[in-house]
Order: sequence, then structure tokens, then C-alpha cells
Amino acid sequence: MEIKSVRFLEKEVPHLIFGSLTMAPLQRNMPPEEGGDIIAYALKKGIRWIDTAQMYGSYPHVLRGISQSGIDRKELVISTKSAVKSYAEMNRAIDEAMEEMKLDYIDLFLLHAVRSLEDFGEREEALTALLEAKEQGRIGAVGLSSHSTKSALVLAEDSRIDWYHLMFNIRGTGLTDGTLDEQIQAIEKIKNRGAGFYVMKPLGGGYLKSTAEDALKWVKDHRLVDAVALGMMSREEVDMNIDVFSNRPVSEEIKNRLGTVEKKLFVFEALCIGCGKCGETCEQSAIKVNADKIAEVDKEKCILCGYCVPVCPKFALRII
Repeated sequence: MEIKSVRFLEKEVPHLIFGSLTMAPLQRNMPPEEGGDIIAYALKKGIRWIDTAQMYGSYPHVLRGISQSGIDRKELVISTKSAVKSYAEMNRAIDEAMEEMKLDYIDLFLLHAVRSLEDFGEREEALTALLEAKEQGRIGAVGLSSHSTKSALVLAEDSRIDWYHLMFNIRGTGLTDGTLDEQIQAIEKIKNRGAGFYVMKPLGGGYLKSTAEDALKWVKDHRLVDAVALGMMSREEVDMNIDVFSNRPVSEEIKNRLGTVEKKLFVFEALCIGCGKCGETCEQSAIKVNADKIAEVDKEKCILCGYCVPVCPKFALRII
């Protein structure tokens, strides 16, 4: 694969990361067999970094993908995340990831979706657990993911964090409390102290799909980017992403096939009870309960992250 590489600890891997969110229960809800086979296909094509999370529910997909690929575990980087806050919960989250994916260590474990500096402070115990696990060799590096630019500007200087997973795309789509220029300032701070940065939402949750090639070229070639996580849920997407990252032209056939795939956050109105928990969870302020006591989605703001899906007590939300 003719893709530039990134140094992760002692490993050298292509900087295109297989993101497993889009195939997971939060979004397309693919069976592990189907999703795992796509991961295996990507690994056989040369991808070596898989990104997942406790919240995604994609550990079974990753397990199958690794086992079906025949690729040596030592060649792979596996990153995962958890949003738990206590010391005990984070240790359980690490154990869960290792057990469900049948791994004897996790390369990178991140605090998931840090919403604010206050939220980060509430996770001090969880961070302590990660730092101890790093010392014990259970994880290789400690990271955090966040949609918040204000938080990133401050937390970029926290020397305990080895890697950051932040939203970054050509239009700044999805940034909750800052501009693209401010996000660049945060990433510059990260790079200046020698920490790693890999991109979240390079296509803005699908909203940059019409200019996908240009958007991906912009982010993959950006001077501050170490690696890019891209959600993939078909062999065609794997092939297209590898072509773009290898600076090869994408075939019109693949473009046409992928152009017919659309995603949206769907509200099953018959099930919705208007409790508002989805809106409380949404960092984009993209979902609110209307006058009829039904959750209503603002398509201009929604980035299709799917984080609202598991908090619904009636399972009335689904990305389809």
C-alpha cells in the first residue's frame, strides 16, 4: 500500500485507520460476521490500525476481523475508548476490551468524548487507572477524544496524554464551541510537545460526502495530522479510501456505488416518549423535543455520531 506511515510506539503503520463506528450497533448495526469480514478485507489490503470504543459495541466485529485476516497481532494498532469516570469502572473497561477482542494488551486507550474541562476533572480516577495500566503494560499509550475545541486548547498541554482524537475537517463541520482556526491552534500545541493526533470526522459525519475526495486529500496531507480514522462499512469504501490515501484516482464505478448510500438519524415516533435524554446527550444541540413531545432532529447540526442512540430508554433512535 502506497500510503505514508505513522510511528506508533515501536510500530510503523499506514496512517489510514479503520473506524468501526459506522458498522456498529450505534449506526448500521451490521452482524459481527459481516462487519468482521470487511475489517479482515481492509487488513489484507494493508490497513493496520483499527479504532473502536466500548460504547460502539463493535468488539465482536474487530475480533472476527483480526482472526479472519491472518495478520499477526504484533503488526496491528488497536485503539479503543471508554466514557466511564471511576477507577474501578475504567479497569473493568480495559479488561472488557481485552477479553472481548481476545487481546493481551491494548495499544491505545482513550478517555471517550470529553465534553468539557469539568467533565475531564470528573474522570481523574479513570485517567489514573489508564496511567497505571500503561505502567503495567496492559495498554501502550493513554489518550482522549473530544468534540470540544475549548477543552482541546487547554488539555493539549496535559503531559499525561499521549494521543488525541479530535474532530478535524476542511470546513470545521461539527466543532461545538470553537472555530477551525482555534482547533488548529489546539493541534499545534499537541504537536509542539510531541504528542500524537489522529483525526475524527474527516467528512463531517457524512456532510462533506459530495466533495469527499477533496476533503480527504486536505486532511491526509495536512502538516499537523498523524493519522486519519475513517468509518468503513463496505469493501467499496475500503478500496476508495485506500485509493485516495495512496494518491490514486478513484474509479467512477466505486464513486457511483457509494454515491447511493445515505445515512440519517431516524426517530421512531411511535416509540418516542419525549423524555429529552437524547437532547441532553447531544453536544451539537441537534435534537430537541418538539411541541408534540417527539424528538426532532436538526439535520444541519447532526453529525451522525450516534451517541444519542444508547441513552434512549425506548430504543426510538437509529442511524440508518
